[in-house]
Amino acid sequence: MIMKNHLIGICGGTAAGKTTIVSKLIEHYSSASTIQLDSYYKDFSNLSFEARKSINFDHPDSFDTKILKKHLRLLLEGTKIESPRYNYKKHCRESIFNIIYPNKLIFLEGTLIFFYAEITKLMMLKIFIETPEDIRFKRRLKRDVKKRGRLPIEVRKQYNESVKPMHMQYIEPLKSVADIIISGSSEIDASVEKIIKKINSIKIKKL
Repeated sequence: MIMKNHLIGICGGTAAGKTTIVSKLIEHYSSASTIQLDSYYKDFSNLSFEARKSINFDHPDSFDTKILKKHLRLLLEGTKIESPRYNYKKHCRESIFNIIYPNKLIFLEGTLIFFYAEITKLMMLKIFIETPEDIRFKRRLKRDVKKRGRLPIEVRKQYNESVKPMHMQYIEPLKSVADIIISGSSEIDASVEKIIKKINSIKIKKL
């Protein structure tokens, strides 16, 4: 595969600040695209709503990495993709897609992206966002209630039963895979600037 573009992975726990940091990076670089692991949950639309609610969405097996890898390779080769669109309220894929165009820099963000060796091999740079648990939980609670229509008691239950144990078992160890570790709780502009300097240094070396 001849890669025309560069893939950068942004990993970290739930509500660590990944999406916020990626949005800042997109603003900085004129030629950049973003793709999210959460868009690639397996299609569970054949199950009832109650059955879908009971799925452990924080486990590595809940993602369709085969399609994700295919899409990443297409973007790196310079071809646009139709990325799945996931409905968090219904816990299933929607019938419409998001068109993502290739760019010199492609940011992939998600809690478990460093877990999949076949995907990390495609990355030019691997960044882990480390944020204290209390901050991450507060952010997730606020987000899920406001944007995903969840009740606070539902958010706490899911966090304690699947999010936290999956974080400890699968996500926390992924720090060892990262090229650099960035704070998700300190001044965001300083964290973004550190990432930009690292990206630029690697791009210069590759030229």
